[in-house]
Amino acid sequence: MKIIHRFFFGAMILVGIGCAASLSSPVADPRADRERMSATDDPGCTASTLVSTGGAFPRDSRTLAIRWTGYTNYELAYDGQIILLDAHFDRGSMFPPLGFTAADVKRANVILLGHGHLDHMSDAASVGARTGAIVVGAPVTTDKLKTQAIDPKQIRTVTGRGGELLEFPGYKIEPILGRHGEPPKNVTEAFDNALKATAPAPTKEQIAERNKIRERGTNDPRVVTEGTIAYLITLDNGFRIMFRDSGGVITDYEKAAMARIGRVDVALVAVSASFLHTLTSQRALEHVRAYKPDVYVPGHHDAPFNGLWRATEPLFQMIKDENPNIITVSRGYREPICFDTENNIQRRQGR
Repeated sequence: MKIIHRFFFGAMILVGIGCAASLSSPVADPRADRERMSATDDPGCTASTLVSTGGAFPRDSRTLAIRWTGYTNYELAYDGQIILLDAHFDRGSMFPPLGFTAADVKRANVILLGHGHLDHMSDAASVGARTGAIVVGAPVTTDKLKTQAIDPKQIRTVTGRGGELLEFPGYKIEPILGRHGEPPKNVTEAFDNALKATAPAPTKEQIAERNKIRERGTNDPRVVTEGTIAYLITLDNGFRIMFRDSGGVITDYEKAAMARIGRVDVALVAVSASFLHTLTSQRALEHVRAYKPDVYVPGHHDAPFNGLWRATEPLFQMIKDENPNIITVSRGYREPICFDTENNIQRRQGR
């Protein structure tokens, strides 16, 4: 009996050690993060429910939760505040479902519109009106917004040309003029022609559905040079997020801003619409070199029913070839990425 008892006791010790090791593995086991998050049992960092649709904030007020909701739509939840980046949720039946609708979004403090194309602002008016959120955009964007059912007092127009700073409880926002992507026509036309030849044609109902959504955006050519805004979001403890919803070239305004601040903690950046990995990776490198983020998160890589998503792995590989220390993250719809914002570049640099 003594031998059996000792064996049982020793086995329990080994099991205990094994359980502890699973939560603090000496290797970069991807399961460790999942187990650690499961152990904390914080829905704000584990659940796939947006805070804006009724989900929980992270329990620690210093934790930032970011959820991707298709294209360059993101939800930022931090210290009781909700920032929506772009607002295009009711995309139509040609697109994969996001798991919620625009009508489900009941809470938001600020909506930042990167530009005014339909796939970035189509639900801004309805969500803004329902939540009372401040909606920010370039002149060409807000001109379109003012034709829709939202109180003009909620609308803020910015140019991104310097001297603009929007302050809110717990964070501030600096608009910076960017430039919309201009993918080479010979590449995009080739892919479009291939899709038309191989993908099922949309139905009349789908075309009508898409046209109705299109009416809530703008195709003004000024979007390219005057209507694309990047947003630098700085939390009260110095943690910085750069949001850019189009894969265009870096502008002098962006270069000047980055020369002033140095780096950002997280970059949420659209993948170039050039389809070819050589071209999309080249543009991603340009963005990373400009923003110098600790963490790079791509957007605008999902696609409608044709399934022609823009692959992120070639981007990640080329970025890591140049900078092995950068962290690249890609999640599915509504899956949270949480950050301890007390750990940020400004504090590490002693600023």
